[in-house]
Amino acid sequence: MKRNLFIGLLTVAISFGSNASTWANASGKISNIQVWANGSDPYGVWVTLESGSSIPSGCGMTYYLQHNASNKDIVYSSLLASKVSGGNVTIQTDKSKNATGLCRIHKVLF
Repeated sequence: MKRNLFIGLLTVAISFGSNASTWANASGKISNIQVWANGSDPYGVWVTLESGSSIPSGCGMTYYLQHNASNKDIVYSSLLASKVSGGNVTIQTDKSKNATGLCRIHKVLF
């Protein structure tokens, strides 16, 4: 029983550690934001950072916020405020979630 519990906990810990390693950060100023008025686009909102921004390997300058993200409105409003103010933004992305070369936005820091 103890052995099975130990193996189960070890498996969870290893899988958590491997998932955490896919997170990466991009940071810089926002160059542009693209949104669509109609349809259920698969990429939601596209955010492009200015050239010279720090980006993780495997991701380009443009990131996407999922159309069905539960906090999409809040995140979009915050990204728009950052763009208008000219402030820096840090985008945490999951590099394993690529859609036509774009990395998915997981978290945004200002």
